[in-house]
Amino acid sequence: MINLIPLPSALHRIRSRTWALREEVRHRQQTERALRESEARYRSILAATPDDITIADLEGRVLMVSPMALKLWRCERMDQLVGHRIIEFVAPEDRERTLAAIARMFQGELPGPSEYRGLRPDGSLFDVEVNVDFIRDQDGRPANIIMVVRDVTERRRMEAERQQLQAQLQQARKMEGLGSLAGGMAHDMNNVLSAILGMASLYRDQAPEGSGLRQGLETITKAAERGGKMVKSLLSLARQSPAEARELDLNGLLREEVGLLERTVLAQVRLELDLAPDLRTVRGDAAALTHAFMNLCVNAADAMAGEGTLALRTRNLDSGEVEVQVEDAGCGMTAEVMEKALDPFFTTKAVGKGTGLGLSLVYSTVKAHQGRLELWSEPGRGTVVTMRFPARGPAGAAGPDPEAGPGPAQAGLSVLLVDDDDLVLGSTRSILEALGHTVAAVASGEEALARLEAFEPSVVILDLNMPVLGGGGTLLRLRALRPALPVLLSTGRTDQAALDLVAAFPLVTLLSKPFSMKQLQLQLQLAHHDHHQPLGAVHPVGQGLLDVCGLAGA
Repeated sequence: MINLIPLPSALHRIRSRTWALREEVRHRQQTERALRESEARYRSILAATPDDITIADLEGRVLMVSPMALKLWRCERMDQLVGHRIIEFVAPEDRERTLAAIARMFQGELPGPSEYRGLRPDGSLFDVEVNVDFIRDQDGRPANIIMVVRDVTERRRMEAERQQLQAQLQQARKMEGLGSLAGGMAHDMNNVLSAILGMASLYRDQAPEGSGLRQGLETITKAAERGGKMVKSLLSLARQSPAEARELDLNGLLREEVGLLERTVLAQVRLELDLAPDLRTVRGDAAALTHAFMNLCVNAADAMAGEGTLALRTRNLDSGEVEVQVEDAGCGMTAEVMEKALDPFFTTKAVGKGTGLGLSLVYSTVKAHQGRLELWSEPGRGTVVTMRFPARGPAGAAGPDPEAGPGPAQAGLSVLLVDDDDLVLGSTRSILEALGHTVAAVASGEEALARLEAFEPSVVILDLNMPVLGGGGTLLRLRALRPALPVLLSTGRTDQAALDLVAAFPLVTLLSKPFSMKQLQLQLQLAHHDHHQPLGAVHPVGQGLLDVCGLAGA
């Protein structure tokens, strides 16, 4: 007997199964649609990210890369990356470190961001930062390696620039600190040296030629001049602008320097001069630049121990600068020495063989002339010092040498001498009287202004650094009383304040301490010559100072 299933029950089961299949199909369609949408989102994310996202198998072979990888690695096709091993894209010097990091990952240690040198298929190198992790299966076991690779070349460059700027700032602070120390002692020290140099030069010229007395005074004079140069060198560390600026031919300065040194420290050194014939002029202090070049030449000769080639080069740059390069074939410097080479008082020479101020003074001199200095050196390959200065006029446009005076001043000038230091006051007065001038000597600016009420001097020698009213305050009132009276502003510290005063008023010139009898005579010649020239207008700054102090038209 056959049992027949009731028709309504069979239809019900068929309908139920059909409905279940339809639901399964719909669910699968929703899942597939969600997967497609998810895949599209992730592809959009991968396309938008600026980094390369790479997935590799556990053997380190690349399975997939994001679109940015083509740009990062400079590839045209994906097969230039996919299928290759990760280690192929690491610079040879970094491969051992990379493999060690991957080995630590399999031991459970995930490295943080690491930097390597990336090797592109075209052979070029660049800096990359890599973050690495595992893609794990359902059981938590590593299934693939995922890496995020970022190009950090620009970041590295900016960091290097930041470190360079930081080093320059530290160097500037060192110079500022040393300059403040030097400036504090310069005034008193130069007053002492000025008295010694002035009196020694006076009596030296009066002593008979060839006598022991003249030789002794000559030694004292040279010692005082050397002391003055040492103080000036220390002050140069802090100076922000040249003490005496004029148009200069750097080729001429280098030739003069070579002429002085080639019979002494450069006698056994081969010298190569490659000086641009059309070199443009610069504006600067001839003495300071000459001293800087001399330091470099002496250092180069010492580094070569008398054997090797010293090359001096100049050229015009398209940037509007003039370049001076000093290259030696000496022992060179290590990276550690290079880091300290510009520090004040740092030296690798034996005790008593060097002060450690040579390169520091060169650096300060270049900076004071708004220039740039680059130092390159390697052990056994010598040293190259490159200096670049703003160019001024065309070749051959150097200004006249201020040492060439307008001729001897007439004797019998009446001089108002103002200085609060007894040594300077006495020695300068003796020199002036020996030169045939009449001197009224006072110890303060207040006394000088009182004397002017009934005294008409030919020239005033005014000390800048005095108490109470001081040289600056005295000059303001003096210029209001006597607009056309020549003034020699005497100072042992030629700082920006002194330069501003000289620039603000006509017929005011600097007389730097210490000075000899000949130097004082030259300054008097210039002052006497300028006194007979048409009087220029007061600089707006000077006029402003007179207005503020209520002295205009006084």
